Amino acid sequence: MLYLTIPAISADNSYVRKKYDSYELEIVISLGFLILFLISINFVSGYSFEKARQVQEAQYQERMALSCSFAVESFQTEYARTGDITIKAEDRLRYISIITNTENIALLDSSGAVIASIPNRFDPATPAATQIKRGIRTDSGNLLGTIVIDEPNAIGLNLARLSKWDTIFRFAGLISAFIAGAYFLRAILLPYRRIKREAIDYNLDINDSGDGAGIEYIVNTFKNVIAELEEKKATLENLYMNSEKRADSLARYNEYILGSITSGVVICDSRGIVTKFNPSAQNILQYLEKDCRGKHYRAIFGRDHKLTALLDDAIHRKVSHSRQEFEIRRPDNKKLWLGCSSSLLNDEQGEGMGAALLLIDLTEIRKLQEASSYSEKMVALGETAAGLAHEVRNSFAAIIGFANLLRKGVVDNPSLLLMVETIRSESLSAEALMTRFLSFAKPLNLNSEPINLGELIDGIIGHCSHPRLSIIKLSRAVADPSLIFKGDPMLLKQALANLLINACDALPDGGEVRIRAALENKETNPQIVISVIDNGVGISQEIESRLFEPFVSGKPDGTGLGLALVKKIIVLHGGRIEVHSKPGKGTRFTLYIPYERVDSDTFAGRTTHSIFVPSM
Repeated sequence: MLYLTIPAISADNSYVRKKYDSYELEIVISLGFLILFLISINFVSGYSFEKARQVQEAQYQERMALSCSFAVESFQTEYARTGDITIKAEDRLRYISIITNTENIALLDSSGAVIASIPNRFDPATPAATQIKRGIRTDSGNLLGTIVIDEPNAIGLNLARLSKWDTIFRFAGLISAFIAGAYFLRAILLPYRRIKREAIDYNLDINDSGDGAGIEYIVNTFKNVIAELEEKKATLENLYMNSEKRADSLARYNEYILGSITSGVVICDSRGIVTKFNPSAQNILQYLEKDCRGKHYRAIFGRDHKLTALLDDAIHRKVSHSRQEFEIRRPDNKKLWLGCSSSLLNDEQGEGMGAALLLIDLTEIRKLQEASSYSEKMVALGETAAGLAHEVRNSFAAIIGFANLLRKGVVDNPSLLLMVETIRSESLSAEALMTRFLSFAKPLNLNSEPINLGELIDGIIGHCSHPRLSIIKLSRAVADPSLIFKGDPMLLKQALANLLINACDALPDGGEVRIRAALENKETNPQIVISVIDNGVGISQEIESRLFEPFVSGKPDGTGLGLALVKKIIVLHGGRIEVHSKPGKGTRFTLYIPYERVDSDTFAGRTTHSIFVPSM
């Protein structure tokens, strides 16, 4: 029952009871109109469906009649031409079937016997309900035969079945709508009835506000509650925003600290996922934070990386390390000396939250240490070589002198003369080697003066006279050919010429040698960077690590003093030399020379120096 009966109350509340009942009545009437609307839509839908079926049936009958008339006209034409309707009757029926898009068509004679049919199983004794017949007559009206088309109306049958199911579903829909409406009405009125009972129980004065006072009172009360809740929500949101701002401020402060320090910081959580990769770590390791954050450190560095081992110890074994120093290779294949400390990250309860790495680039410090050690080694070697070379050269002078005397006494004995000549040539070669070693070991004096970078490179290429030069392509690229810097032109020419000769030696079958020169790091640490690149045989990794040590050579007939002298010259200029090589691919030697600015006026009037290239 949709009408809500309210418990008896005082006469003062009769107005409230009346208004509350009218509200329920309004809901019932609105729902009734909705159901009537749905019923009308149902009937309109059913009527439209039936009309569509009737129209389709009429169109079908019309199509069948036209097909039958076409067939009759075709056979009458054939009779007029041949005087016999049975000639090629089956072929004509097949043609008519294709033209009229009919599947069951037959030709009967005047007695009703089948002359031809498509398909052949046509039985005139069992006519279908949809069968259409037309007689074939002569001009005088005599019956020659009958055309029968038996084409079931499949679409009409489907529409009829759909019409039945549509009727069932429409009635089921109406019943469902009544049931759903009853439940909907109950769900709508239940909260209202409960509010009304509560209002009556609390004797609320809701009858002094004019027409619709009960509803207005409930609405106003609800609005007041909502307004109060909104006010409290705004207060809570302000408190939340303030706490968020403080948290964001603290987070930004931490970000500023990590972004400003020069040491690299890598932070992982307890699962090994990288959560922080500060800018210094990106510069040192040459990884981008966007490529690292959210990934496992093993996926970034690899399982065999030394940083992976430190993080494994920290996260899985709870072991931290302090001031570890080791050499690694960056993604660009450049070697890097790294100072690293690892630490554990714990929360207030002492539970592990992850691990952090503190990274320091020690490459430049290591290079300075190596340069200092190299200089000390060269000084000690020079002092030892000076005394040793003096004694050895005296011995070689005596051997060569006696060989010359023996040579005069054995002129008539070819075999003895050959042995004397061998003694003399080998002694001269050993003396020449000792002379080169002495020139390498003795201290060099740096005579700095302005040098034009473009002229320096052009002079090296112009004076190159290697025997394979005809099958080698020499090219150069100088970013600023007019750049002037300070250095010892004689020593730099000697070093570059030695590198150029080595590059040509590495191309037994010809190839390409490129010389590149430019000024880099102009703002922070300006350096002249000169590269000598070939695509020759390359250098093995074992020899590459010791290539600049004396008597270590990558050539079978090399003395191992040329590159050691090149390094000595570059270190004397305060620079460094690096080599990168791949066997079978080629080699690149790169010189880094500190740049000291020189005015063009100072460079004017300089003298041109010739190139001395020792055979080493």
